[in-house]
Amino acid sequence: MLALRELQSRFVDALFAGADVSYVDIPDRVEIYRNNLREGFIKALAIGFPGIERLVGTEYFRRLALDFLAAYPSRAGNLDHIGESFAPFLAERFANSGYAYFADVAALEWAHQQALVAADARPITLDALRVVNPADYEHLRFDLHPASALVRSAFPIIRIWRANQPETAVDEQIDLSEGGDNVLVLRAADCIEFHRLPAGDFAALEALATGASLGAALESAQSVDATFDLGTALRRFLALGLFVQLHVPAAST
Repeated sequence: MLALRELQSRFVDALFAGADVSYVDIPDRVEIYRNNLREGFIKALAIGFPGIERLVGTEYFRRLALDFLAAYPSRAGNLDHIGESFAPFLAERFANSGYAYFADVAALEWAHQQALVAADARPITLDALRVVNPADYEHLRFDLHPASALVRSAFPIIRIWRANQPETAVDEQIDLSEGGDNVLVLRAADCIEFHRLPAGDFAALEALATGASLGAALESAQSVDATFDLGTALRRFLALGLFVQLHVPAAST
């Protein structure tokens, strides 16, 4: 007789890898668990990525989901996290094809899903900057709101996403070459907002999101838009409630 730990290990292998189960009394019953695992995974993925499901169709989405399950099996009972690797999976799957935009749509849907469940935090206001020595501005660092994300795409992913939501009744023809979107995903009081940002604003936020200083963010922004105005951009970001923490250089505290 197998020890409990070995039995459990083999059972997991049977569920995920289709390993032999002849050691159990009624091996056919294992297929019930396999089916529940597969169907639960497909359903959870479809809830998080309705736009992708509509783009590819229900049957092909099931095939994608099963291939994704094989490549990225969940080891937890909570399936909320499974979509994290879906966009990279699609990027590899459809690289150098006419469907490369699927990955960016999935990235937008994942950002939307994460913004829904992210922790709340109190944004800072312009008053937080007024007490800082202007000489220290270039060294300031900001924490972005936990219910925010940045998604860059060469495709018009906001239009694609909106056109492929379950409640959208009319099919819309979208020209993929019409231009890309730099998107700030941000949770507002009653919805998730998509803000299409100018290249300079997006580059600045990308830098700040990685912990770069305000001075470094300015350089990043001006490298893609020489007309970028930092003061104007900061006021826009603060008005959106995007920053939740201001880090002042230690020397000035």
